[in-house]
Amino acid sequence: MTKDQHSEEERHWFPSRKVAALQCFLVIATTMSSWAIALYNGHVKWWPIPMISHCGVDPPEKYVFSVGLVVAAALMFLFIWIVETAGKIYSNKRTAWALGFPCSFGLMLLAICNCEEEPTLHYIGAIAYFVCFALWCIVCSFMEIPLLGTQNDGWVRVRRVLSVMIALFTFTMLYLFLVVHEKVDKGRIPICEWGACFCSELFIGTFFFDLGDDYYIEQVKVNRWERAGYRKLKADSEDEA
Repeated sequence: MTKDQHSEEERHWFPSRKVAALQCFLVIATTMSSWAIALYNGHVKWWPIPMISHCGVDPPEKYVFSVGLVVAAALMFLFIWIVETAGKIYSNKRTAWALGFPCSFGLMLLAICNCEEEPTLHYIGAIAYFVCFALWCIVCSFMEIPLLGTQNDGWVRVRRVLSVMIALFTFTMLYLFLVVHEKVDKGRIPICEWGACFCSELFIGTFFFDLGDDYYIEQVKVNRWERAGYRKLKADSEDEA
C-alpha cells in the first residue's frame, strides 16, 4: 500500500451525511423514549398529549431527555456547519450564524434547563430552537428554488413541503400560547409542538440523501482569511497528484 493510498483511506473515516441521520434519529429517539418513560411512571397522561418539555421534568426520564438533547444539539451545530460549508446552493454563512447556530444553542439550553426549575431559560431556548429553525428552513427552501426541474428536484420539493409544515406548526403554536393564551391541556399546543419537532427532524434527515458520498467530516475546514469552505475528495486528490 502506497503512502497516498493510505492517506486517502484515512480521509474516508466518517461521511458527513451520517451526521444528519444521527441528529435526526437522536432527537426522535430521545423525545419518544422520554415520553414513554414518563408515561410508564405516571408523570404524564395519554391525553391530553403532554408538551415535550413535560416529558423531561421528573427522574428518570429527565436524565434521558437532558443527555440525549444536549448531544443532539452538538450534532445540530456540526450539521449546520456542514451545510454552511458544503458549497451547495442552500449554503449561506449569514443564515447559519443568524439562524442555524442560535437554533442549536436554543436546543441545548432547553435540554439543560428544566421547564419547572428554570422556566424562563427553558422557554427562551425553546422559542429560539423552534423559531430559528423554522426560519432557517424557509430560507434554505427559497435558495433552492433554482433547483426545481433538475435532477435534485425530488428532495427540493420534499424540503419545501416540510418547511411550510414546520412554519405552520411553529407559528400556530406560538399564536395559541402567546396571543390566545390557550391552556396546554386542550391539546392543540402540544400537537403543534410535536408536529414541528418531527417535521424539523425529517427536514434534517433529507440531507442524508442530498449530501451523498462526496463529503466527509475531515473536509470541513474553513480558512478564516480566504473564507474557503468544503473541499471535495476528488478535488483534493487532483491537487495532490
